[in-house]
Amino acid sequence: MENNRMMDSTKLFWHMDRVIRHFDNNERVAPIHIDWGLSKFCNCRCRFCFGEFQNMKHEYIQKDALLKSVRESAEIGVKSIAFIGDGEPTMNPHLYEALKIGKQSGLSLALSTSGIALDDDEKIETVLDCCEWMRFSLSAGDSEGYKKIHQVNKFDVVVDNIKRIVSIKNSKKYKCDIGLQAVFVPELMKDDMIKEAKLAVDLGVDYFVIKQCSLPVDNKAVGSVQFDVNSYTQDDVINSLKEAEKLSTDHTKIIPKWKTMERKGKREYDHCPAVPLISEISGNGDFFPCGYFFGNKPQYEKYKFGNIHEKSIKEIFESERYWQIIKHFREEFDSSKTCFGSCRLDACNRFISEYLNKPQSVNFI
Repeated sequence: MENNRMMDSTKLFWHMDRVIRHFDNNERVAPIHIDWGLSKFCNCRCRFCFGEFQNMKHEYIQKDALLKSVRESAEIGVKSIAFIGDGEPTMNPHLYEALKIGKQSGLSLALSTSGIALDDDEKIETVLDCCEWMRFSLSAGDSEGYKKIHQVNKFDVVVDNIKRIVSIKNSKKYKCDIGLQAVFVPELMKDDMIKEAKLAVDLGVDYFVIKQCSLPVDNKAVGSVQFDVNSYTQDDVINSLKEAEKLSTDHTKIIPKWKTMERKGKREYDHCPAVPLISEISGNGDFFPCGYFFGNKPQYEKYKFGNIHEKSIKEIFESERYWQIIKHFREEFDSSKTCFGSCRLDACNRFISEYLNKPQSVNFI
């Protein structure tokens, strides 16, 4: 059977014990997964970046708070952590120790990186040994496109580092899934996805996933990019992505996120019930239900669970504030008026909303 990475849906089917405990039995359960930022700065200036929207500053999570919170995440029942955004994880000098601590604690781990600083064998082997998957954030297939999109002249550095990690994985039989991920903006890079699909195959990575760009507030712009979500369903864009998809081989899969692009950020649910199952930590330690609220915005302070420099994960999880916010997001929070763009929690929210809306005659499957 072909490896099914399920990048365009949810894996909550395999965590129904926790769904039932919380939504049927009203138990307080830990998140299954946390997306965890480690820094508030980056070594790229991607044109689609949320940095301006998220108030990026030159700061990162400090060692003691990071390592303690990783250990405690496993203790309270978190199953997985992805060190991913809101800045570049490799800019935090304590990343590799956090990976080791996470593995020792029994967590499933992942890393998303620009790949610029993943430049020596010791770092690479730590990632390959500790992570179930890692991916390079890359939205171009050649140096010209890279400079246009990521706005630094580091394409050759990144490609060399990808070659290096693939070589070490293959020679030492690591199991870590290695991929590329492009944030796709049709107006900026329609043909770049075909070039990058060819590059992915040539580099021998396991997959190349093409995801939609999201929109923070005004449904027109993110970073320095202007675009229309309707572009994703234009014939020439679809045909270009299909051409990229056809370049898949038995080893390297090209995966456009068709369902997410077709949805264009539309929601069929009113609230945000999935918050107890998946949440996010910013690169400054702020712990929120969702990364949309990052950036020290006064209007979202009421949604902040806490900061791991001030209280540990366990203390935050056991606080009444945490559970009051969880309740608010399930019962009162209006996602249609507060959130914009393609939501990180969307697939989980759709699953839980359908689960809670039990149909008649449920035994007639």
